[in-house]
Amino acid sequence: MLEVGCGNGRLTLEYAARAARVVAIEPNGEMIREARARALSRGIENAFFFARPAQTGIRGGPFDVVLFSWSLC
Repeated sequence: MLEVGCGNGRLTLEYAARAARVVAIEPNGEMIREARARALSRGIENAFFFARPAQTGIRGGPFDVVLFSWSLC
């Protein structure tokens, strides 16, 4: 699963409970640090967070599901 614009990982961690692997990207580095801390505190090991905008290219695919929640606001 790929999540574009994951923010602080609030939804990412919910997806991770139902997916084999989640790659989450977000251009805001502070949000990524918060998302990683949330995942660590919950013992979630299948969510991977990267501080980058989608326009720079996305690695780690192919993905079965791509989510853009809140990214188009």
